[in-house]
Amino acid sequence: MKLPAVFLFVLVALMHGAFAAESEAVKVTTKPAEEQTVPRYLRVTGQLKGSREAHVAADASGKVVEALVERGSVVKAGDVLLKLDNSSALLSLREAEASVASAQLKLDLASDELKRNEPLASSKAISGVDYSRFKNDKAGAEASLAASAARRDIAKKAVDDATIRAPFAGTVAERLTDLGEYVRQDSQVVHLVALEKLHLWLNVPETSAGAVKEGQQVTFNVPAFPRDVFTGAVKFIGASVRESARDLIVEAEVANADGKLKPGMFAEARITLGGALAITVPAEALKVEGSNRKVMVVHDGHIEERLVETGETTEHGVEIRRGVNKGEAVVITPAAEAVDGVKVTLAN
Repeated sequence: MKLPAVFLFVLVALMHGAFAAESEAVKVTTKPAEEQTVPRYLRVTGQLKGSREAHVAADASGKVVEALVERGSVVKAGDVLLKLDNSSALLSLREAEASVASAQLKLDLASDELKRNEPLASSKAISGVDYSRFKNDKAGAEASLAASAARRDIAKKAVDDATIRAPFAGTVAERLTDLGEYVRQDSQVVHLVALEKLHLWLNVPETSAGAVKEGQQVTFNVPAFPRDVFTGAVKFIGASVRESARDLIVEAEVANADGKLKPGMFAEARITLGGALAITVPAEALKVEGSNRKVMVVHDGHIEERLVETGETTEHGVEIRRGVNKGEAVVITPAAEAVDGVKVTLAN
């Protein structure tokens, strides 16, 4: 049976194209897979906390008459946070100061009496009993003055405590009382957090606890700033593993001069454990198709498509844990034409 001329023409064209495609080589650029030192990380999660954080107590009783800070206020150590009504404390202080003045006068009088009678005691003009009485009077006056001074200092402290000050530099996370409220000595009035330095509390699994050392670098991300990478260093390592979670709490110190990070933020972190030799290829050599990772390798003048297992990504390339050997030529460009089985020539 004869085929129509048009079908013969199409068939010949297809066979010619297939032959040409089979014989025409694709020019590609390659680079050898190299063995380099690749960092090893321990991936953990954690939470940011203030390096210094306190619910400041009143340490005095009274009604709030001034509230000088609000949520978000930045304060220095010693800055006034709140003031309490100190009128009663001032009256007590005036009374205590008057007692001190009275006790001082009695001491001066007793000292003068003793000084006048010292020559008489030396010449035996007065009895030893009388002279001892003068000395005892002076000692009693000194003790009375000391007691009055102590009561004055207590009254002065009560006046000072009516002005509640920041114990350290930080930011007011929350003000817990308001004007007109009555607070006691144990009342919490302000939640204060130091933000210049934070601590990242990391949950390290028990099985990896032995790999963590003080000073190791920590890099982490927070959901609020997904594109930013923050750094810190391991500062404190917990003394025991928590029985409930079978993990160890490790604290990393994190600089936060711009106040961008906030206590309470969740973090995904990597603790740098060191480095190990591994095979790496340039990042552009890796093809990602869904969950598959592929690399095109030139072997005997043809492309071999390899499924690979990747590891860490560094500035030098991508770690290949399985699929490519050291020294094998991996295709960099062109990626589209480099498919499995294609004949190639090297542009480089």
